[in-house]
Amino acid sequence: MLRFALVAASVSLFLGQPAFAQESVAITGIRMQAFLERSGRWSDDLAAMKKPFKNLPQASSELGEPANAILVTLVFSGPKNGEGSRSIARDMAQVSVKQTAGDVTKTLLYRAFGGLSFGPDGKTHKAFVLDDATCAPLEIEVKVGRTRKVQDLDLSCETPATAQAETAKTGSVKDKKEKKR
Repeated sequence: MLRFALVAASVSLFLGQPAFAQESVAITGIRMQAFLERSGRWSDDLAAMKKPFKNLPQASSELGEPANAILVTLVFSGPKNGEGSRSIARDMAQVSVKQTAGDVTKTLLYRAFGGLSFGPDGKTHKAFVLDDATCAPLEIEVKVGRTRKVQDLDLSCETPATAQAETAKTGSVKDKKEKKR
């Protein structure tokens, strides 16, 4: 038994990780913020608002100014003051971002993050920007270790022609109702 402990301790020193306790890496949060183009600030977390957003690139958007890019921040937990491996699969975060416009789904990003460095609270963050991605729904999926998290953001845009057509339809329906009276 003593021999096993010495071998385990030696391997631990070689790998720079504890011999008997391996705290796993997990995804704990996904935040999405729009880049507000006039003020140069990031919006509040849109995903936390849990509602659809329309016409974000337009000045008349509900954010008060145009927004055409999304900052995605991933929050991970792991060993306090520790690091995840750059080569062990359980410590590698796999990130997939898909956007659906009509019947077409495009993969905007497929990426792996490894070598996560955790602070004294056991947390770390990774971020990336999605440019020109504010006019169709987004789905972000993150897998790491035994954890998986999916975050959706309902985005859409009306083109001026679509908006005019909707107005024309609505107007023509009203006209028909008024004619019947």
